Amino acid sequence: MLSKGRLQIIPDSPDIILHGTPRDARCAVVSGRVVFSGKAARTVSSVVVRFRAKEEDMLNPAMSVAFQPEVTCAVVRDGQVGEAASEETGATPGQRVWRFRMGVPGNTSETVYSPAAFVAYELVAEVRTAALVTWAPFGKTVASAPVAVKRVPAADSMWATMSSEPMNVSAVWRDRIELTSIAASRAICEAQAIHVRGVLRPLAKGVRLLRAGFELRELVSGPFDGANANGPRIHTVARCARDMTAVEPDSAAESDGTVRIRMQFPAKTPPQRSTAVAGIVVDQDIQVSARLRVPAAYDAIQFDVPIGPVRVSHELAFAASVVDECGQIHNVRLSSAVYVLPHAAAASPDLPRYEHSDSDILLAAANLPAAPAYAWCVPPSPLDSVLPSPPEYRLHSATAAATPASSS
Repeated sequence: MLSKGRLQIIPDSPDIILHGTPRDARCAVVSGRVVFSGKAARTVSSVVVRFRAKEEDMLNPAMSVAFQPEVTCAVVRDGQVGEAASEETGATPGQRVWRFRMGVPGNTSETVYSPAAFVAYELVAEVRTAALVTWAPFGKTVASAPVAVKRVPAADSMWATMSSEPMNVSAVWRDRIELTSIAASRAICEAQAIHVRGVLRPLAKGVRLLRAGFELRELVSGPFDGANANGPRIHTVARCARDMTAVEPDSAAESDGTVRIRMQFPAKTPPQRSTAVAGIVVDQDIQVSARLRVPAAYDAIQFDVPIGPVRVSHELAFAASVVDECGQIHNVRLSSAVYVLPHAAAASPDLPRYEHSDSDILLAAANLPAAPAYAWCVPPSPLDSVLPSPPEYRLHSATAAATPASSS
């Protein structure tokens, strides 16, 4: 007699996709079903569906920073089905099903999680029935379902253009080597493998390559993440690297997390009398290619959020460790901005998919708009650098002490 019945809210999609920036995006429509089941027929007086920010969890130290006002849809009012809803026949006796549709504002902040703060949302259904006991809890049943708000570039927007353009950036380090980073697009989708390439071109003699690889780094800035003096919180979400040996580089097929080296001529074997001269002699163009696995959101990586209480950006870095003619080790990093977007953006014809091709080994660096001829070195480490806005790029160098090569 005191059973309140079983209530479920089932969204048609767990994602709410907003197209465009918060300033120009239109409302998105979220739809679904409210299913109410009971052992006996009940008179339903009202059914209300709410879209609201998710409340904080006592077991989670992160704080909710979503300031989105609650959006309400009256599915049933005074026993009558509303205009934005409809009632369907239940699958079992005593089951009632209502369909609903409601709009979510285009300026809603995207779902994002960080150790200190998060932005998350849920759909909450509330059903009120006529109960024998007039006390409110016996006549009200509540159910909820999580939903994620995601944002993709609008067609023909500047954001879509910047995301779709190929990445081809170059910089010169100390008049000795030129680094070039190449990718098919700046747009990256979660839970997929991307093909990236880097090229080292010698400009002076006496440089050897010890190690090369790629890093995908995430920069998070929020009300608590960016409170320190070092700026945004930075961590690496994907990495692949390889130590260079004195033998000829192999040409094995690429797989996730592996690095392949390609050279036009066989690598020269250095003398073995000192470890300071190990590695590959950079006397020709050396192509470093890899297949980098991007993790899935939201555990290991977040989507790009340029505007909101928690802001997230990403950069792809081509890193190399080289030894100069004096035996000094230098860690050089060429970084460029990339965009991590939901899979809904990959379905757009404006954003190309990543494809493996051996024809894009090295594009003309002269095609870069306003590309500086040289870049400066920032000692000792680039880990706390702030990500610039595309199409800017930067080249960092960190120098580590090493044993000089013997003169004998």
